[in-house]
Amino acid sequence: MALNLFIIGPSGCGKSTQAKLIAEKYGLTHLSTGQLLRDEISSSSELGLKAKSYIDAGNLVPDEIVFEILTSNFAKLNNQDFIVDGFPRMLSQGQFIENYLSSQNQPLDLIIHLDVSFEEIQARRAKMGVDFQDKNRTDNTPEAMAARQKFYDDNNDLIMNYFQSKNLLFRTDGNRPIEPIFNDICQKINSLPQN
Repeated sequence: MALNLFIIGPSGCGKSTQAKLIAEKYGLTHLSTGQLLRDEISSSSELGLKAKSYIDAGNLVPDEIVFEILTSNFAKLNNQDFIVDGFPRMLSQGQFIENYLSSQNQPLDLIIHLDVSFEEIQARRAKMGVDFQDKNRTDNTPEAMAARQKFYDDNNDLIMNYFQSKNLLFRTDGNRPIEPIFNDICQKINSLPQN
């Protein structure tokens, strides 16, 4: 059976760390929307150049570009057995992905949300050096980080309420060390109907 997972949470909450561990344990392909965009940009593809113009201006890359990059990567995987980190960021993106997977006769199994306080994220960044988590980013200024946090705060409840109502959301306390968070997520994945 396919296993299609998404992991979300505020910028710097440890999504990539958990996504890598989950991908390894369950034999999934780890897709990071940020990395896919960076790869597209470094390949200087038409989509990459379009995306770069938005990022360089400090703006979010429009959905249609993100969707095109994401769905072309899904298609390479037969639209199954992946974990996407950092997506969806808005309800419209979540609904798009749900409809896309449904059109491919594939499930959206679970959206994992790491509940991490802004204070904890700041403490982690201070401990590791502010650019540790996002060293590949060109938008890693305090202003950009604050803007990402605000965007997350403004959009997150809508995503969570929507997927909670469909029983597709799993929230876990992300203020803890890596191991207990990972164990909680694995327990949830193992309890999914097809596993």
